[in-house]
Amino acid sequence: MILVIDAGNTNIVAAIMENDAAVYVKRYATGKEENCTYHYNVLSEFFCDVEKKTGSKITDLIQGAIVSSVVPSINIALKRAVKECLHLEALFVSNKLDTGLDIKYDYPEKLGADLIAGAAGAVFKFGCPVIMIDIGTATTFSVVNSKGQYLGGAICPGPYTSLKALTNLAAQLPVGTLGFTDKIIGTNTTDCMSIGAFTAHAAMIDGMIDRILATIEDKNVVIVATGGPAREITAMCTHKVQCDRDLVLYGLSKLYFRNTK
Repeated sequence: MILVIDAGNTNIVAAIMENDAAVYVKRYATGKEENCTYHYNVLSEFFCDVEKKTGSKITDLIQGAIVSSVVPSINIALKRAVKECLHLEALFVSNKLDTGLDIKYDYPEKLGADLIAGAAGAVFKFGCPVIMIDIGTATTFSVVNSKGQYLGGAICPGPYTSLKALTNLAAQLPVGTLGFTDKIIGTNTTDCMSIGAFTAHAAMIDGMIDRILATIEDKNVVIVATGGPAREITAMCTHKVQCDRDLVLYGLSKLYFRNTK
């Protein structure tokens, strides 16, 4: 078993992986201003909950840890928390790892750890060429060609990020929880905002896929999406998109074993 941690701008997902599958998962707020104690307490509670379910001391079974973080300010705190909980040094994802990808990014050292983990996971699981879409605070596109070259991608505001910006800047639009709708033409403000936030996001994804496919030479490209609302949003896409909620966690697991003995 290993511990994998995917630290995003809004949430952190910690998972205990066995045979590259997430068997226990904990999601919690990133806490950008929090210190090591915050992460230590959350992880300790997570391990205690797992131990109650299994009757086994899970911390004795975890043999390694790997972290993908896009929030540099919390990296030291995360590293210390893992060290204190497991007495292990966490491996942090960067372009310096053996990723199995030939990264063609202009500045490879600036490629986000989440993009590396997601793209690697997509290639390990689905092969290449592949377009990997991660829908979260940001919606990101990663393109890997048939040669295993990471060509680059795109970074767009995620659906909830766009919605938050819209309600903050438009005084008359209501703030509330919106749902998905099959409507294309809204007849009330709530439906109109739902269409704009989610259906329009699916249309954006379709449009980006069209343009990416027109740009690259590869055919039979696999398109895969991950992230919280990925399944609902890609269901509204015209392109066939496979969904894998745990793709980044899977990629982290594969990267850990690829880079350790």
